[in-house]
Amino acid sequence: MVERLAGYPTTAKQRDFEWDFTQGVEAYETWDEIEVGRSGPGARVFEVTAEDIVSFNRSCLETDPMLVDPEYAAAHGGLGQHPLFVVQVVFYCIDTGIGSWLRSPGARNPGQRIELFEPFAIGERISATITHRDKWIRRDKNYVEDQVDLHNQDGVLKATWFTRLILPPDRAALVRYASM
Repeated sequence: MVERLAGYPTTAKQRDFEWDFTQGVEAYETWDEIEVGRSGPGARVFEVTAEDIVSFNRSCLETDPMLVDPEYAAAHGGLGQHPLFVVQVVFYCIDTGIGSWLRSPGARNPGQRIELFEPFAIGERISATITHRDKWIRRDKNYVEDQVDLHNQDGVLKATWFTRLILPPDRAALVRYASM
């Protein structure tokens, strides 16, 4: 883990997660390798815990007890999660498999769209299916867009994230960004 970030992880998943996205760039997908229409599963499954939800909510500076106090929330309808909790789930699931371009050093974010169909429930096991939807060049910038569908262990679609980034054009450029 990057030393300056060492104090931030508060959950087991966060401590296990590689925060330094310059590590392992040799295994990341690159813009020139992405095949539009290709689809595949994420490398890992995210088991939703109260610890994960509360930690993320607190990192978003939430103070509502329905979002940060599991005991209070349980007595009043259940622990809620910040709408961007889906981002943490996706990054965890993708790791270095299909869709790993999302972790690319040097990437820029021109826009995202997240569709939430129902909240994640504690104890659910969330899997990601990543589909390369499009890639294009505009104004000498290399864009890519994926659709990430998140399903629970029963196959229920929980959320879809249409993620779009501007990426380095090839592996040499990616490695150059990672070594800066």
